[in-house]
Amino acid sequence: MKNKLQLISKCGFLLYLTLLSSCSTHSENEPDKEETLIEEPENDNSNPPTNQDCDDVSDFPNLGPSASQSQSCEDVANPNNQGTLDCRTDNTVGGYENLANGWGSYKITGGEIRYDGTRTRVERFFKTISQGTSKETILTGTFKITDLSDGNTCIIQSHAGGDIIKGEEAGSTNRSAQFLLYAKKSSDDKIQLETHVTINPYTTDTGGGRDVKNFKTLNYDQEYNFVYETGYDADGTAFSKIKVSDTEAYIKHTHTTEGVYTRYGAYGTSDTGDVTAHIEFKDVNLCRAQE
Repeated sequence: MKNKLQLISKCGFLLYLTLLSSCSTHSENEPDKEETLIEEPENDNSNPPTNQDCDDVSDFPNLGPSASQSQSCEDVANPNNQGTLDCRTDNTVGGYENLANGWGSYKITGGEIRYDGTRTRVERFFKTISQGTSKETILTGTFKITDLSDGNTCIIQSHAGGDIIKGEEAGSTNRSAQFLLYAKKSSDDKIQLETHVTINPYTTDTGGGRDVKNFKTLNYDQEYNFVYETGYDADGTAFSKIKVSDTEAYIKHTHTTEGVYTRYGAYGTSDTGDVTAHIEFKDVNLCRAQE
């Protein structure tokens, strides 16, 4: 009987140690679980959607300022890409066409043919957004660059229109783009994207100036998703934000105008040497947003 009591006592003691060890291990792991639960919301970068109104065909503007007498090639009946076509090139050297799988093709060629004093362009654009607080347009889509000339070709830009209401040259009328995303040949058979940002706005009285920065290196014939946002921040100051794949840049503009509108396509080539450029876009969408 004594031996049985000793055995029971030992078993009880061993059971106690096992339970104690199990509880101790559980308590050491518990804080890790709590940290994981706390960190999960912090890792969720999704934000509530901004109020957005996305353009459809009825929202597209008529042909752009001073372009009606300059247009020399026609749009297709049902273009794959959104926006009004501003086509200032001869049909024999460029234009727009639909391609398979929803792609739209923009081809331009440099040379002596000029329209309304501007460089060769085949671009689409949208209605102007007027200045206000927390207002913007958001252009999204996919592009690929098939060919570039020896000169720079702009593929996305925004033009700030009307009077400059604050910042550099306030009181004057702006006459040029505020942001341009240019593509040019790179020495290693790559494409160099550059951001060109107007820092001293072009007006009747000033020649203006732009800040040029390397943005991203691309491959030919490779698809890249993009998002270009432009408009006015919570203070009503003009801004732009460009993102191509995983690379992005935010620009707070030095001048704020009465309005701004966005273009995309192909604008500008070299007039000598290699003079052709070919850009393709698909899944293009433009939305207007306001907080």
